[in-house]
Amino acid sequence: MILRLRGRELDCTNRTAVMGILNVSDDSPVAFSRVGVEHALERARELAADGAAIVDIGAHSTATGARDLTPQEEIERVAPVIEAVAAEGILTSVDTWTAEVARAAAEAGVHLLNDVTGFVDDAMVAVARDFGLPGCVMHLRGEPKHHREVNQDYDNIEAEVRASLVSRARVLAAQGVDAWLDPGFGFGRPPEDNARLLRDIPALVAEGYPVLISASRKGFLAELAGQPYSQEAPGILEATVAFNSLAAWWGTHVVRVHDVREVSDAIAVVNAVRGRLD
Repeated sequence: MILRLRGRELDCTNRTAVMGILNVSDDSPVAFSRVGVEHALERARELAADGAAIVDIGAHSTATGARDLTPQEEIERVAPVIEAVAAEGILTSVDTWTAEVARAAAEAGVHLLNDVTGFVDDAMVAVARDFGLPGCVMHLRGEPKHHREVNQDYDNIEAEVRASLVSRARVLAAQGVDAWLDPGFGFGRPPEDNARLLRDIPALVAEGYPVLISASRKGFLAELAGQPYSQEAPGILEATVAFNSLAAWWGTHVVRVHDVREVSDAIAVVNAVRGRLD
């Protein structure tokens, strides 16, 4: 599949690309991913050198209890970074659920809008349409930072998440926006449901849309490894590499991660095997 990002193309035919996370925030739960605006371009260059095909830039953490930012604060952090990174020729994404921020990012040259709320805001859809940007639609029950406050029980999580994402993608297509799909790993879901969503990746890919997953250093990985929920558990890096490698093997087009070099090395092996077999 060829992914089109604002006049650029990313070839994900029989291969998975890596998206590197760049947080210009104060309180991302993964501390080493945080960087000040003044050092963000240097970090983006490092991520690209380590294997990131796209750099995802965000300032507003979705973690429970994270600090609220005003749209202007968010813009002041992400817009200059996007402009500088895009000027280097690096593909960029903005991680925001606020249309005002998305518009500023689009004006700064961003290539992809990554909205954890699934483009339910018509103003966000308008930004994507006005600038010819694809939009990554994540499945989320509840609101960012408040997902643990709502019921996360499903009768059939794989079918329900897949149907919801495809339905939203079709709505966006009717409005002139190309959608990517993200099943939304973590976000209050128990480890068993995250495992079910991972195993459903082939069916999600078969729907014909670009599929992105974001399961980097999330606490449910520790639970899957038999430990208490924690983003700082021993072995969380290795669990991240394993989970993303499985997702790549099952056809995911893009994996969004903090540890770009380690995941890129693992994904290169998966890509090589897939390329020889397909």
